[in-house]
Amino acid sequence: MAVKTVAIIAQGEMGAGTGGQLVRHGLRVITNLTGRSARSIDLAKDAGMEDVGNDASLITEADMFLSILPPSEAIALATQMAPHIETAKKQIVYIDCNAVAPTTKEEIQKIVGRVGAGFVDVGILGDPPNPEKNVTRYYASGPDIAAFEELKNYGLKVLICGDVVGRAASVKMCFAAMTKTMVAMAAETFAAAEALGVYDEVVHELSTSQKNGFEWASKRVTLTPPKAYRWVGEVEEIGKTFESVNMPGETCVGGAKMFQIIADSPLGEEVVEHRNRGTTLEDCSKITAKYLSEK
Repeated sequence: MAVKTVAIIAQGEMGAGTGGQLVRHGLRVITNLTGRSARSIDLAKDAGMEDVGNDASLITEADMFLSILPPSEAIALATQMAPHIETAKKQIVYIDCNAVAPTTKEEIQKIVGRVGAGFVDVGILGDPPNPEKNVTRYYASGPDIAAFEELKNYGLKVLICGDVVGRAASVKMCFAAMTKTMVAMAAETFAAAEALGVYDEVVHELSTSQKNGFEWASKRVTLTPPKAYRWVGEVEEIGKTFESVNMPGETCVGGAKMFQIIADSPLGEEVVEHRNRGTTLEDCSKITAKYLSEK
């Protein structure tokens, strides 16, 4: 298909980053900013995304629709867009790029498929693309992947992993189990060490005997606060994925609870562009431990 216009909801870091990459490579990218936060509006405008003002226009004007949201909102968006797809009576391809379980992707496919949309399952790995760096990988699977594969021509690193919905989601879930659940465990470990009064000793031991692992964990724990609220749902979906193949989902449930604690604490007030607190491992650990002791 000849792609001219792509619709993206929403306008967070990854949505705006993906939109900006497509705009820089010549595509028109549209969105709906009605009711969005000032931050989302700024991110969308900086990316060159065009506000069309309503959901119906997203469907009538676009060749494909990319859903890039916090995982807990993925089904709700598909349900919200389905009536507009049905009314438009056009063959739009709905591309779910959210960090959800394969079974959740199948549910979303049914929602939009019933009203005539094509479907692609996409799992996004890596940080959002930007003008200086583009290391983001878009794993894609499903019956309509040819449409999404066209975006290779517009700056996206698309990796095809089959024509079955759920394969891309499986790649994402397994990858994120390492990059999210392990971060939750690290955040919990250092906060516990702080609460128990042995933070310095634990940091000394891990930074000397497990240097590479400590440096990895320290960096990622300090990057977590602005994103913790999004990762709650993602880690829950990882647990759901593991349970589908008889693995213990409880491993991930604990991680989701830890991210919820961070999101509820003063650290949850942080935003990526303007960090004030939690910029060091020690500060993250102290704030989390203090929040829990007061709670």
